[in-house]
This record gives sequence, structure tokens and C-alpha cells, in this order.
Amino acid sequence: MEGNIDFDYLSELFKTDPVKFEQVRREKIDKMIQSASESSQRRLKGLQFQIDAKREIYKHKPFVSCMEISKLMHSSFEKMRYELNKCVGNKRYLDYQAHNSLNQGAESPQEVTILQIKR
Repeated sequence: MEGNIDFDYLSELFKTDPVKFEQVRREKIDKMIQSASESSQRRLKGLQFQIDAKREIYKHKPFVSCMEISKLMHSSFEKMRYELNKCVGNKRYLDYQAHNSLNQGAESPQEVTILQIKR
């Protein structure tokens, strides 16, 4: 399993030994960060800190934790897309992104409907 991430192994480990799972997870993440260039390691450590903080805050709500981490990813992606559009002079998308960021500045609660799935 060295170097690869075996989903089935990790899934089983999570079910049978959550403490060991967390240890393996942390080792894999640290190894991945250490394999990055020195200039990227600081950013990756900061990002991992944010992810770990979201996981800790919502440790009893795994779905919420996942959604919060997803928001981090999407926010970063939007920033990257904005910078790329700026580099290529794509004014139409820059205007669109600027308009959307103004409208989404302060996140407002969204109304959702949760569907019950019967088994």
C-alpha cells in the first residue's frame, strides 16, 4: 500500500480502528506535503490546517464538515479562475465573477429541502 491510497483498506480501518485510521491518514497527508516543493509546503500546511479546523469544528456533523471543506475548495477555485481570466483578458467572465462575488459577499443561509430516503 506504500505510496498509494487504498480506499477499501482505509474504509475498513476507519470502521475497525478509528484511531489507527487517523494515524494513517495524518501520515499520508504529511508525506504528501513533504513531497511537494519547499515553496508549496507552507501553503499546503496552511490549507491542511484549515481543513483540520473544519473537521474539528464539525466533528459530530460529518456532512456539514464535508460541505465546509468543499466551500474552501470552491472559493480557491473561483480565485484561480478569476486570475486566469484576468491573465487572458477575458473581460466578460471578469465582469460576471465580480458581479457574483459582490452578491455573495456575506453568505446568507439557504433554504433547503431534505428528502427522506426509505430503505
